[in-house]
Amino acid sequence: MKVEGSENDSNGIDPVEEVSPLALLVTNPPPDALPEGWIVRRAHSQPGYVYYYNQITGETRWDLPFVGNLEGLKDTLEDLANLAKKETEDNLQSLSKKRSILKSTEASGGGTGTGTGTGASSSSPSKSKVQQPLTDESKKRSRGADRDPRERDHHQAHSHSHAKKSRSSGSGSQPEKVRVLHILKKHNKSRRPASWRMPKITISKQEAAEELTELISILDESKADPQELKATFQELAKTESDCSSAKRGGDLGFFGRKQMQPNFEVASFGLAVGEMSRIVETSSGVHVLLRLG
Repeated sequence: MKVEGSENDSNGIDPVEEVSPLALLVTNPPPDALPEGWIVRRAHSQPGYVYYYNQITGETRWDLPFVGNLEGLKDTLEDLANLAKKETEDNLQSLSKKRSILKSTEASGGGTGTGTGTGASSSSPSKSKVQQPLTDESKKRSRGADRDPRERDHHQAHSHSHAKKSRSSGSGSQPEKVRVLHILKKHNKSRRPASWRMPKITISKQEAAEELTELISILDESKADPQELKATFQELAKTESDCSSAKRGGDLGFFGRKQMQPNFEVASFGLAVGEMSRIVETSSGVHVLLRLG
């Protein structure tokens, strides 16, 4: 900024003429006050110019620092905050009203269904439906009472044998291999307390379990949608898992029995496809699993 008025006639006033201080203030009003911390200094490199220096931050500039109406700005920000708060409250009230209307509609619909059911139960077809199982049960009990005790024992043994065969055939359908995603959290008692995330892991087993619990709570929010659960699990594994499988989203691929640690194997084969485990402990650390196949 160039400084004017370094010569006698720079103000356009005849130096012989007497001028009152008030007239001088009118023709040369004082500049606005600088913001806090700012002062004016003469530029030695450019005679006739001044620059502005902030004693607090050390900042220098040629242009006049901004002198704004801070109080007015504060009032404006408060007004905007109050407006946003009011809009939020209005939206919440509107949402609450919609929920109330929906509940009322569901309640009235449920009442109608109950009434219909009550009316149907008083009709004769409904009575016959209720009475029929009782009649059949009575017949079964009657036939059982007429049976020879040895015949009854043979019948019960045959029934138990059939149920056992059904269970054994069901267990035979266990898969030979499963595919799971997993997130591993190591701790200072892990068999190798180091990972790609941290060269030396010092957290305790309890702290590792707490961190994993937080991740599980995030995953639980996506359990209703299998695809969303899988995507969320993979994203968390990429950044939070201490296993090298993190780069594949925690995918271990297909593996058979006796290829993993016992607890890990039991948990993996015990899950249904799309099901997520709770915390599983092994010598490597603590895991959460999601079976894919």
